[in-house]
Amino acid sequence: MSVTRSGVGMWAIAAADFGAPLELVELPEPSAGPDELEVRLFAASVNPFDRKVVDGMLRGSTPHVFPLVPGTDGAGEVVGSGERIFGTFFHHPVGVGTYAEYVTVPAGNTLAPLPDDLDPAVAAALPTAGMTALQLVESLGDAESVLIVGPNGGVGSFAVQIARAAGKRVIPIGRGDSLVEADALIDLVSADRSSFEANARYAPLAFNTNYVSSDPAQNFGMKGSRETLVRLASMVQAGDLEVPISRRVPLREAVDVFAGRGPGKTVIIM
Repeated sequence: MSVTRSGVGMWAIAAADFGAPLELVELPEPSAGPDELEVRLFAASVNPFDRKVVDGMLRGSTPHVFPLVPGTDGAGEVVGSGERIFGTFFHHPVGVGTYAEYVTVPAGNTLAPLPDDLDPAVAAALPTAGMTALQLVESLGDAESVLIVGPNGGVGSFAVQIARAAGKRVIPIGRGDSLVEADALIDLVSADRSSFEANARYAPLAFNTNYVSSDPAQNFGMKGSRETLVRLASMVQAGDLEVPISRRVPLREAVDVFAGRGPGKTVIIM
């Protein structure tokens, strides 16, 4: 965090160290520095990446602050201007994330206006999972059929809907299910490179989100943009995309948000 206001606090969910359990803590409310926005959050969504950060995924590769507040995605209101926004808030140093009542974010992050008629919890659940799914499906090009391994999580739920809306035949497959041949594969769950590449034998065009393949063309990295966020919000508003929220958890009860990995998204409500 940059500058803090003396005596002004906020509630957050944080870990005291790498691998430590999440706790409800009171921290100083952050104040925006140059080219930053301070945002009062309405909601934050939980992504698998958040847990990996707490477990030390980026240890040694980038600065961290402790207590470490995880959280990449959120929706809220810019302090001072009242502008409603949603998007991705991840930035360095790591540990000043969206599992908190207030957050600062570089103005250049992937952010978009939050429509008045869009539920902030729904908007908070869109950015990482929605942009990843949309870009994965668009990477399939003219492929007519697609295997989606892991169709019930955040990315998978979006990918199934977006692929079907694009006119593709979708074959949803759970972990360990028998695979069939298709034009393309989106693998969201493989435990390692070898299991992904075993799945990829069923489709000539394949992408994974977890591990590095020996074929660089199969490695997928999401590139977010304001335009993509606006497009996703418009799809939700038009009824063309349903956001799969399975849990809405009040911030002060959110220390267990990493427990279990059921279908859909978990959203923290401030």
